[in-house]
Amino acid sequence: MLLNTSLDVVLPCNNPGLDWEKKALFHYQQLRTNINKNVEINVFIVDDGSCNGIDSTQIDFLKNNIPCFKFITYNKNLGKGYALRTAVKQTTSQIIIYTDIDFPYRMENITEIYKLLSEDKVDIAVGVRNGNYYKKLPLTRVIISLALKIINFIVFPRLVVKDTQSGLKGFNTKGKEVFLKTKINSFLFDLEFLVLASRKKDLNISWITVEAREDITFSTIKWKTIKTELINFAYIFRNVR
Repeated sequence: MLLNTSLDVVLPCNNPGLDWEKKALFHYQQLRTNINKNVEINVFIVDDGSCNGIDSTQIDFLKNNIPCFKFITYNKNLGKGYALRTAVKQTTSQIIIYTDIDFPYRMENITEIYKLLSEDKVDIAVGVRNGNYYKKLPLTRVIISLALKIINFIVFPRLVVKDTQSGLKGFNTKGKEVFLKTKINSFLFDLEFLVLASRKKDLNISWITVEAREDITFSTIKWKTIKTELINFAYIFRNVR
């Protein structure tokens, strides 16, 4: 086991909701309580070109309340994949975990991902959504998520994890190297990452079952986003397998 391993938590956001900074602090404090106090937790928030919802007072609030905090921002909205790569490039810890700014999963799931990686037997740990998770999703997202899982079984048989799109994943420095090789800027960067990782025989990939928080609400997917992801899937099929 890696003793006193530092942890970098990466949180992408775009036009976050009301009091997002207070909620982020609350979830950080929960995580801080769940993980050994000797483990340094560094929080990276990356603003993916927000046009509203973020101001300097909120960033100062987080800087004053989170001992190891870094805020990254740029003007243009370029996608979650781009945002995460931008932040992950700046991480320095042996373990990196990313999730969404609203921490949609139970804190126990994040802790479990960390413990799995800290045992130094796993290079990439993936959250796999359970049945209760899908009950919280809009119907369109349920259909798309389940359809993608079925397609992954057929098209990418070497994938260790077929549910590629949960917003909770972690990796060590070996996994980080693969993650930074992804090219897709929008949502299917997750699939690209795991397809690339599945080709590496020296990488150990594992998964845990994750559950959405009781009070979380998920947004719908726009048709424009669906069309973009179909193009991205075609790119992965042609170039990444």
